[in-house]
Amino acid sequence: MIVRLPYGTGALVGDLRGLRCFPLSPAAPRHPSPARQVVAEALERPLAGPPLEVMAKGRRRVTILVPDATRRGFLPEVLPELMARLAAAGVPEEGIAVLVACGTHPPVSAAQCAALLGPLPARVRVAQHDSRDDASLVSVGRLASGLEIRLNRLVVECDLAISVSLVQHHYLAGFGGGPKMVFPGVAGYREIQRNHARVIDLSTFPPRRHPACEPGVREGNPVAEEIAAAAALRPVDLALVMVVGGDERPAWAASGPLEAVFPAACGVVREWYEVEAGPFRRLVVSASGAPVDDTLIQAHKALDAACRFAEAGAEVLFVAACGAGAGSPDMEPFLADPRPEAITARLAQEYVQYGHTTLRIVEKTARVHVLARTELDSELLQRLGMRPVADVEGVFERWREEEAGAVVGVMAGPAVFPKVPAGWGTP
Repeated sequence: MIVRLPYGTGALVGDLRGLRCFPLSPAAPRHPSPARQVVAEALERPLAGPPLEVMAKGRRRVTILVPDATRRGFLPEVLPELMARLAAAGVPEEGIAVLVACGTHPPVSAAQCAALLGPLPARVRVAQHDSRDDASLVSVGRLASGLEIRLNRLVVECDLAISVSLVQHHYLAGFGGGPKMVFPGVAGYREIQRNHARVIDLSTFPPRRHPACEPGVREGNPVAEEIAAAAALRPVDLALVMVVGGDERPAWAASGPLEAVFPAACGVVREWYEVEAGPFRRLVVSASGAPVDDTLIQAHKALDAACRFAEAGAEVLFVAACGAGAGSPDMEPFLADPRPEAITARLAQEYVQYGHTTLRIVEKTARVHVLARTELDSELLQRLGMRPVADVEGVFERWREEEAGAVVGVMAGPAVFPKVPAGWGTP
């Protein structure tokens, strides 16, 4: 089998002949209708509630929440459909704001933002959320825990809020997209950190990573449950959710109230992206190329998925360009003592979002042997417990020499996850 492994804006090609390949790929349909058509059909026939054109009549201030550059949102194809319907409803261009839901991620350049969104009507406002800009935040209330939730005033003060998101497994919050567009997408930094800190279970000694903070788990997941509660303080009026198919293009979409469309999307994700396979002694995983493999923080999510199919002591070849580096200097203090128990204790004292990312990485490298084909600094890789490799062919040749015909799990496209009981997770 000749395998194409997405890498940055290109791909690495590997020869796996002489080994028995087990593709770890979704059951999702391939070659669906064009994204704009899939979205148009979803907007014309919402799962519940009126269509967008009806909701938008008489509205003067509309805010559209969209994913940032670390997520795929197919916005150059999606936004024209939304703009056409808003125009048909009589919403003035100058009354429309497109708000990029960056969460805690840094904003990108104007050129990068323009490429992310595609062409927009001239008078539409574009803004990138800054979670640390207190002046842009408005309080929308408190949760039962007492945590105050602040959101970007563009979504709080508009008279019609729309969100666009891709729903997929999330290694911490169960599923990405949906309510995450509001919280943490356009929330304040301190409440985002408080929410993510719930991944550390302080009810045990020593503290541990909460067992329900896993992909596909919503009920009993303290991070996911708080995200839902926070987003409900300022619910979007219409959510457009998408699920990609096997060729990573939108194959399913729905519009309507979030409480209707998000569970439906999660059900599709489970059906398409949970598979029975493994465990494997050898695995190959690509982080799907740009923009997902721009940083280690984003790319490691594919590694997290693949390692769930690995037996203890397995070799996992991790292919991710990471041309923008690790992704945050916040990881550095945790690398001074990268033992999982040391990081957990440090996070229990003061939660740092990307300290948790570091924890997830070293949990994996303590369990399996990760061989990394990447642009990351080799010293950083070694501190994280990974072994840098110069080329994939050398790894495949060694595998053939060690065991001709060996079975190799290959995750070269969208990440898939084991079909397991809710709450299970092996880092």
